[in-house]
Amino acid sequence: MTGAYLAVDAGNSKTVALVTDAEGAVLGRGRGGNGDIYGAESVPSALESVFGAVDAALTGAGAGDISAAAFRIAGVDYPEDATFWADHLRSRFPGLGAVSVKNDAYASLRLLDGSGVAVSVTVGTGPAVAARAKDGREEHSGFFVFDHLGGSGLGNAALRAVCLAWMGAGPETALTASMCSFYDVADGWELRHTFTRRFGARPASDLWQAPRLVLAAAGAGDAVAREIVSEQASAFVRYAQWCARRVGADLASGELPVLLNGSVATSEHPAMRDALVAEVGRVAPAARVVVADASPLSGVVLDALAEGGVEVGPGLLARVRDDHPHDFLTT
Repeated sequence: MTGAYLAVDAGNSKTVALVTDAEGAVLGRGRGGNGDIYGAESVPSALESVFGAVDAALTGAGAGDISAAAFRIAGVDYPEDATFWADHLRSRFPGLGAVSVKNDAYASLRLLDGSGVAVSVTVGTGPAVAARAKDGREEHSGFFVFDHLGGSGLGNAALRAVCLAWMGAGPETALTASMCSFYDVADGWELRHTFTRRFGARPASDLWQAPRLVLAAAGAGDAVAREIVSEQASAFVRYAQWCARRVGADLASGELPVLLNGSVATSEHPAMRDALVAEVGRVAPAARVVVADASPLSGVVLDALAEGGVEVGPGLLARVRDDHPHDFLTT
């Protein structure tokens, strides 16, 4: 097959892969588990998550040779990480043409206007912030995030708030009722116990299901939930400022637009989205803020096409949208 392009978006909750034609039409899909070499159970399991998703997408497309491939992978935090992945990918998939490997924070950048010049703030299970300047300089947050952010951070903050309220060491919050109901426990003691007991504890990843509870409570006016969301928004904007400075831009100048993406930022509950827009407006009032209308995976498709020589114009931007089976992109 000629004119086939491979796009892979690998995170801590899942890995998704697409093979498309030069028009962005999907030819094959694949899905795997945690693809982060720092966050997965082991490095081999991260490799197999990505390899399995790619194998499924190639098989579905009937594709052997790929004109260009873009891999946006959580945990590609240092130059040697990109080299590690590139070497393994070349060995496993010799039919790949041009290959680029970057951190998944870069996945959404082309969704704004196709150029890829922007600051991207992705609030998913974890945080991913990246910036690219007109001269091609790039920076991403990677291991320089020192706050527990994203859906995982929201879940942990909610558990903490409920437990402190139960202890009388923190304010009452509507999160007590919603968290205890969701996890089928009676109170803060049982909630803490179910996640930390020595035998039969819930996995920490079960807290990744809590962000909607926090966003809903914040939207309904709960002061504790609103503070949790506000603190995250402030931290995300600080990292966006740092990334912008690293590529020679000043976020406050409005030189780089800001794109918001990720399951938490684009949730049906707008609390995080509203908080981010407000914080960017406070810190950088000249900056244009856009909420993505497609997943990061669609941005990776655009990267693969652009790196394969396809012009990313308005028509292609309109065509490359999420049209997948139910649960393909959900965590």
